[in-house]
Amino acid sequence: MILLLTCFVLMASTWPLTFVTAQTDQAVVATDEMNVRTGPGLSYGIAAVVKRGESYPILTEQGDWVQIGLSSGQKGWVVSWLIKKSPDAQSTAKSKGKGQTDSKNSTITSTATDLRIRTGPGTSYQVIGTFPQGAFATKLKTSGAWTKISYQQTEGWVHSDYISSGQTVSKSSHPSISKQTGTVGVSSLNVRQTAAPNAQVVASLPRNTQITILREQNGWYEIQVGHHKGWVASYYIVSNQEKSDGNEKSPSSSATSKQKAYIVYDGTNIRKSASTSSAIAERATKGATYRIVRTQGDWYEVALSNGGTGFVAGWVVQTKKNSSEAPRPQQESSSGTGSLKGKTIVIDPGHGGKDGGTIGADGAFEKNITIKTAKLLADKLRASGAKVYLTRSDDTFISLQSRVATSHYRNADAFISIHYDSFMDPSVRGSTAYYYQTAKDQSLATNVHREVAKHAQIPDKGVQFGDYFVLRENKRPSLLYELGYLSNPQEEAVIYSASYQERVTEGITEGLTHYFR
Repeated sequence: MILLLTCFVLMASTWPLTFVTAQTDQAVVATDEMNVRTGPGLSYGIAAVVKRGESYPILTEQGDWVQIGLSSGQKGWVVSWLIKKSPDAQSTAKSKGKGQTDSKNSTITSTATDLRIRTGPGTSYQVIGTFPQGAFATKLKTSGAWTKISYQQTEGWVHSDYISSGQTVSKSSHPSISKQTGTVGVSSLNVRQTAAPNAQVVASLPRNTQITILREQNGWYEIQVGHHKGWVASYYIVSNQEKSDGNEKSPSSSATSKQKAYIVYDGTNIRKSASTSSAIAERATKGATYRIVRTQGDWYEVALSNGGTGFVAGWVVQTKKNSSEAPRPQQESSSGTGSLKGKTIVIDPGHGGKDGGTIGADGAFEKNITIKTAKLLADKLRASGAKVYLTRSDDTFISLQSRVATSHYRNADAFISIHYDSFMDPSVRGSTAYYYQTAKDQSLATNVHREVAKHAQIPDKGVQFGDYFVLRENKRPSLLYELGYLSNPQEEAVIYSASYQERVTEGITEGLTHYFR
């Protein structure tokens, strides 16, 4: 114990006097998705992908490139024209001067999965970020049906129908410190500036460190160690009250229920936090069962076999097991009939690089959503045993000839080109499956379309002939799928939802299974 305290004191000596003391500028992501590279140039590898509205500390600059600090403790480089520079919260507060800071701010929380933050009070304004379900923000003012908020150093507008009032906090007062204490239950626990998984890490606590719990907020504890405060995920803390009751529990067991989650789809992602952008903890097979620890918005926190926990989206699991609802493990005959195992599938995310594709009602590029869909589909197909190749795996321009060449080179059993549509009339909507040759392609298009139509949340426009280069010049069975209209504002919102992405990729996976059967 003496050694442990000594290690902690040495580590704590590197902490700042308070958690928010950095004077560095922040890089706020100004595009939907942006690659973070290992060096200042496009030739360097991709270290991570960040999303619109996320904020990261700027470490240094070199030409058109900016080095940022990632929440994982790593560093990476991004292009300067895809970010907005913003001073850190403390610098901003100082720059406001006298009379500009309210003594009280109203706290609100999001009731939508990923509520869009816009530059102004209306759907015609640009989207600059998202306000996750269960997260907290400061309410600045209202205008009609819209509310201006401050969330993670981003100020913007959200629709008032999708927020609820939280507690009113006074800047001049501090939350009362409870007597509850706890112990770090993992080998190394990150302490963050705010209650968010992508917030800046300010310290790391070793196992068995004693902490004081000040308050709880949406699955996070604000803690105090000595004179230092910060936020940690609550399920990594073992309450000392639990120990004193003679029942030492795991960090998550205090909220344990007997309810179980039954996995509906092969390749379902179990993530490290309740977000589709969070890292994947493990992938689950169809029919697998997980014990539900607790719920968080539309997500279930579930117990993993390694003793930890993860999060699974509520729309890809069932919580009742009966003859009509319960998913069953996929049955494969000895011959592999009806299985994707061993099949070679080439996925073609439409557009890329200088070819942005169509532009959505909110100004988003088609190329960004096609790669998102393609990667999610690839995960599901690989989990089902298929050999999967993508014509592009990042924001790179690939010629149509090269896309077809990949299909031929890989001797694809199926070639799937992913696209999203657009039309001058913004009321037009729906998804369409296209084929070129009846003998070669129509069966593939029909099987996949049938399953996508079952899963998708948008109108179905059927299977149609399409004279597209990647179909016409392709010698392998080919399908081009327009998965909805980005030009329709309502459909665009559905397309970007995690629920739609999960459903439509599951439909394609099921359709391919039927096709090969």
